Amino acid sequence: MGRRVVTSSPRNDAQRAGARRGKRSIVNLIVIEDDQRSASAALKAFQTDHRPNYYLDQAGTITQLVVDSRAGTSLGRVLYRGRYHNLDRIAISIQLERRTGTDYSDAQLLALHQLIALLRERHQLSEAALTTLINDPAGRRSAIPYLPPPPPLIDSGSLLGGGLSPDQELFVALYAETYQALGGVLKLNQAFPIHAAHFNLGAPIGRNAPPPVMVDGRPLNIQPFARDTIFNEGTDYAAVQEVRSLFDHDQLGIPQSGPGRSLLDATYRIALQGVRAAGIPLVGRESLEPGWRFHQVAHNAGFGPPLSGNYREASQRYALQVFAGETLYTPVTDLRGCFRLSTTDPTDPAYDLIWHETYKVARAPYLPADELHRRAVELRLGAPLSAPYSVMIAGNSYRVQIWALDTLYQGADGTIRRMSELPKPPAIVAWQPKPPRPVLATPPNPLPPQLPPESAGRPRPGDPTWPPRPTFDILSSTAREQILGTLQWVHTQGDMIAITNDWADTYLVSVHIPQLLRIPGVRSDRIQLHMRVAEQVRLLFAAWELAGLLPLITSFDGAWIPRTMRLQPTRLSSHAYGIAFDLNARWNPMMGLAALVGQPGSLRELVPLANAHGFYWGGHWNFDGRGASDGMHFEWARPMG
Repeated sequence: MGRRVVTSSPRNDAQRAGARRGKRSIVNLIVIEDDQRSASAALKAFQTDHRPNYYLDQAGTITQLVVDSRAGTSLGRVLYRGRYHNLDRIAISIQLERRTGTDYSDAQLLALHQLIALLRERHQLSEAALTTLINDPAGRRSAIPYLPPPPPLIDSGSLLGGGLSPDQELFVALYAETYQALGGVLKLNQAFPIHAAHFNLGAPIGRNAPPPVMVDGRPLNIQPFARDTIFNEGTDYAAVQEVRSLFDHDQLGIPQSGPGRSLLDATYRIALQGVRAAGIPLVGRESLEPGWRFHQVAHNAGFGPPLSGNYREASQRYALQVFAGETLYTPVTDLRGCFRLSTTDPTDPAYDLIWHETYKVARAPYLPADELHRRAVELRLGAPLSAPYSVMIAGNSYRVQIWALDTLYQGADGTIRRMSELPKPPAIVAWQPKPPRPVLATPPNPLPPQLPPESAGRPRPGDPTWPPRPTFDILSSTAREQILGTLQWVHTQGDMIAITNDWADTYLVSVHIPQLLRIPGVRSDRIQLHMRVAEQVRLLFAAWELAGLLPLITSFDGAWIPRTMRLQPTRLSSHAYGIAFDLNARWNPMMGLAALVGQPGSLRELVPLANAHGFYWGGHWNFDGRGASDGMHFEWARPMG
């Protein structure tokens, strides 16, 4: 735990799932919750009931209340993945002291991240195991994905302490004012505000708050700023990326799908949530609509996130929408039109009316003669986020107005200046984001696609002994249960079964495999698989594509199917565990000879790469001594590497 103090008074509470019959207990989740009580009150209450496994106070002290191998009592029955579960039995629970009106301390966040890292390593959990509890719109207590707030990346002393020039201190103070415009709080030792300051991304529009945005199964922290939305993946906080980097700007228009589109949808949602949280009433359509002219223009021109819905003003003469960098409008007699407020002539009848609407975002009256307003219009600073107001900074009085693209300030000499022109603290100037994980457009690939073993040799047409059998075999029944979890079941009809415990909710994941759409008859690029094998299946299909072998796959015939083995009805099929899939079934029937190289439907050319990725081919079984096999079948047998 590094330098963190761990106070331990663990108790042996209820058993965990899987702890019966001498088996190792199962921990599938880490659930983090806030506790609004003081630390002393919470710890006193925990002596009698509702004990989490761990408690972290504001000072960063970690108190272990229940040992990991036993269940806490703080979570209870919670809606998780569509069903109610007693999460105490499968989760490590962590509660954080966070009294009403306060935020986490730096020491608390450092301790939390150290504890999470320890628990993930101890229980072999991915970031997908991080969860928190909310009351969903239906009032149900639900478990949702969670990413902890980032710890401080830079010592506050290098940003806020001594050694800064007066102008650098003024920059920090004005930057804090910029955050307050929509009710936020600047934490200048964290990656997002440092990145936004370094690259002059303007004011924050919406907050960086849980839950994370899930894109292709990957949890992302995301925060809209006036000039762009920035994000990082998981707990890799310093690897900040900008959403515009995901688009090919030679191609105009909003994409219909893909990571960039998902993040644009999230930008609209989070930005308008921030506007509403600041007490600004919203009217009109709030969602991203790719076919709408306003949204197309805002995306192509880089006008940033919306600050209002798409609506008609009170006179019903104009439809409009305020974006961070521009207000777009059109007469209702021409709803396909699109005019920009910044290029509208002040004598145009729409000019003052649209400015009045734009100032609603600032909860302020439109004062066209004000010096700060006139300067902002001249500089085209987008939408106002505040009225002009006075503030004392380091003993000096300034008149300030926050605009989306910059903050203007006016000192005793009367000159209006821009915050972005002030010198920044050295730590901001020196900032460089950490290289991100692989491009978001594809799922994460911790291991590269493997090459087929050279020992396989070249394909031999007509030869039933090619390819050679691998040096490994499928998992035994005992190994399956140890590695894949205990699946409890009953027969239903034929060889189909009903799973009677929460195994499917715990272990199955929806896997994105884009290559599936290139197989005739396949309409979805997602299949259900066991989380243990999902990444290897992705890599295998990618490897087949790189090798030019996808055209050999003429049908996809199923993956996860809850059933028993067709030849042994008392044993579960590997399909029931979500570790197998079938291809080209018509040409490779069960109990038949698998199609030979050169024959229609042959899969033999795919087998060496499958073996290299840890999969066993059913064509290598010989049920009758004369070559009867299951040539359609591929089954996970071992990890890669």
